[in-house]
Amino acid sequence: MSQSPHIKQKFEIHELVARFADLVNRKAMNEMHHLLTPNAVLDIPGHHVAGRDNIVTFLADILNKWSTIIQAVHSGTVELVPETHPQRATGRWYLSEFGVLEGVDTNVGGVYSDEYVRTASGFRFTRRRFDLLYMRSGTSVTAQPFPSDLP
Repeated sequence: MSQSPHIKQKFEIHELVARFADLVNRKAMNEMHHLLTPNAVLDIPGHHVAGRDNIVTFLADILNKWSTIIQAVHSGTVELVPETHPQRATGRWYLSEFGVLEGVDTNVGGVYSDEYVRTASGFRFTRRRFDLLYMRSGTSVTAQPFPSDLP
């Protein structure tokens, strides 16, 4: 029995998200270009970064502050919109990061809200928005509710 094309597309996006986390964990930003469209956008608290090259540079700068980092992707969802935009999809992924940030034991929990576009090389990120839900840095703790502007 053959697999539905929708299952294959969702699996491809799952792999894209896992690859992003793997590159973060290995601090392999030289490979990150392959996961982003040229006009991709990254939004994280306090930062809006547009363009693949700018995103890669920005992420490399952030990762240089971590002596050790593990980004673990937990549950996620993928929504395909084949009727109106057959080459587009959206996703939401919960993750945690832990490690040593600027000499301080740090744990982060949050959610990525993604937009993907299918290219000749497969699905790529066209937009990633990260919202912080929890952060413990040393003895300081910050917690925030799920963002009200996300569906």
